[in-house]
This record gives sequence, C-alpha cells and structure tokens, in this order.
Amino acid sequence: MKIAVLGAGAIGANIAHRLAVRGAEVVLIDGQAPAAGTSGASFSWLSSFPQLSWAEDPGRRALRLSVNRHFDRLAEELGGDWLDWCGTLTVESAVPAFDGAVARSTEAGAQIEVLDSGDLARIEPHLRLAEGERVAFELRSGWVDAPAMIEQLIRVFRLSGGTLQIGQPVTALRRAGARVIGVTLGDGTQIDADLVVNAAGASATHIAAMAELSIPMELVPGMMLYAGAGATALPRHVINGDRWLLRPDRREGVAIHWRGERLTAVHGNNGADGPAMLADVAHSVPALVGQQSMRERIGIRAIPFGGPVIGSLPWISGYYSAVSHGGIGWGPIWADLAALEILDGTLAPELSGLRPTRFYMDVPER
Repeated sequence: MKIAVLGAGAIGANIAHRLAVRGAEVVLIDGQAPAAGTSGASFSWLSSFPQLSWAEDPGRRALRLSVNRHFDRLAEELGGDWLDWCGTLTVESAVPAFDGAVARSTEAGAQIEVLDSGDLARIEPHLRLAEGERVAFELRSGWVDAPAMIEQLIRVFRLSGGTLQIGQPVTALRRAGARVIGVTLGDGTQIDADLVVNAAGASATHIAAMAELSIPMELVPGMMLYAGAGATALPRHVINGDRWLLRPDRREGVAIHWRGERLTAVHGNNGADGPAMLADVAHSVPALVGQQSMRERIGIRAIPFGGPVIGSLPWISGYYSAVSHGGIGWGPIWADLAALEILDGTLAPELSGLRPTRFYMDVPER
C-alpha cells in the first residue's frame, strides 16, 4: 500500500513514521522544510492540568490520559535528546476555580501537588510570585523540542524505507471518480498513492478543498519569544502563568508564549509586543530583567471547530484527515490510531466524536 502524507510537521511526521515502521510504502510531502511551519513555532507543552478538569468528548478525554505513555514509548523508539519531563508549575491565578480544577484533574489521574510559597522556593527558586499565591506542581509533565523530535522521526522514517519530498507544494489531489489516487506538486510532478493523508495543519482546509471537502476551523496566530541565552538563574520547569507560559529552551534560554488571559478551553489573545511580553514575564522571572528578545516567531494554529478531525469520509475513498490543535502533544496518538485504521481496517472507537462526518448532516460513520 502506497500512502502520501501531506505535511511534515508533528502530526504528519508521526503518522509517516508509524506507517513506515509498520511496513507501508510512504512518501512524506511538504512545500517547506520539516517543522518549518507551526510545529517549529510552538510552545510544545505536555500537560494534563487543567485540561483534565474540562468537559470534553469522552473518547478524547481517554486519549488525553495516554499522552505521557505514548511519548515514553516514542522516546525509547527514536532515541535523541528532545523530551524533557521537567514538570509544570501552574499558578493559582491562571486557572479559574483552582481548587476544583485540581480535584477533578487529580481524580482523573493527574499527579498534582499544591505548593505554598515556601515549598515553591525550594523547588523553583528562580520564580517570584505574588504574596500568598499557590501553585499546582504537575510532576509528569514537560515539553518537547519539536524540531529535534521531527528531525529524529524523519531520520527513522527514512531508515524504514520512507521517502521525504520537500520544496514543492501540493497543487492538486488527483482523482478517479470518487477516489483520490495521488497528488500533483507545484513543479508538475505527479505522485500516485492508494491513500492521501491530509496532515497539513493550517493548510489543511486548502488541501481539503481540492477534494471538494471542507474542514471548518479557526486559524489562530500565536507568538513565541525566545530570550535569556547565557543568563543564569532561569527557571528549570514549565511555568503556566496567568497571562503567559514559559519553559526552558536548550539553545536560547527560555521560550515564552503569550496567552493574554487565564488558561481555559477558549483561546486567548495569543500575541503581544515582544518587549512588553518580556517585561511582563520579568516581574516573575528576575533573571530576565534587562534582557532583550533573541528571536520572535508567530505560528498559525489550526483549530478545527469542535476539536480534532481524524478519519475518512464514506463517499470519497483514498483520503484521510488528521488535523488538530496541539499537534505536537497529540501527534503520536493520532499516528497510532491512523495506522490502526489505515493498515488494519479497524475503526478506533475513541475517535467516534472526532470524525470529519460531523461537518455533514445525516452521514453515518462507516
């Protein structure tokens, strides 16, 4: 079976890798370099708090509980230094109804310890918070060096017989009636495929339109700022503040994502002026006082309405969607389930609420 995976970001690279190691003939296609899009401009956070306190699709909730296990396995498979289980410190003011969120998340399986200022000073001495502010310390959480992970995924993918095709965008999905049979690239190259996987992130709506399909979604810009390279006394943990997120970065000190408001299931402003961001964060991280931003990047996050879009449609064969926000964290899970469905022909019940059929009326799941 020959499969063309469109998009060499976190989701596409994970799916291509999983299909290839399971024996499929796979070509991974991207008009840019791997991780050149949103995956390379992401906070790349792995966390279950406060997410496990939110109401969400039961299948998605069950899958959320398996994220850490999937990353442990992937790290063992790939090798390399791209995963850091450093833990997350979430300040009380970042989460509405903090105590209830801690209780619900703990009941669901998250490992959380609530710390007062004295405990915090011992665990993370380089963070300054308001007097009396508590934090939730989530032990089994951390962050991913996404470009390094994707580089390693593609390395193992190619060693498993996969082909990487970059530099030319997909300009058409080739069809024979109700079946997709391949793609055409910008230079006119035609690539035959038994199945095309649309994992193109922010470009997924454009790819879907080539098959006369739709993936309703928001395209939300998110700003990443990198600062503090060479500075001492930087935090060692992920910090989830009330307006921003901060994590260590191996090359550039710390990475900061501006959220603009408390962490809820609804996305906030996601951007601010770089110097203003840095000045705000420096109130809590004294080592950043007087620092200049080293680099700023904006990633366009694909956020489908109603959550991730995973699966095929009954009236068009040879086409499979794999599009979601949080693709770095969800990528290994989508890869395993896509391989189950594509190669084994077994529908994953956990995906029943995430199918693309939900955007169309009166269409039963195949």
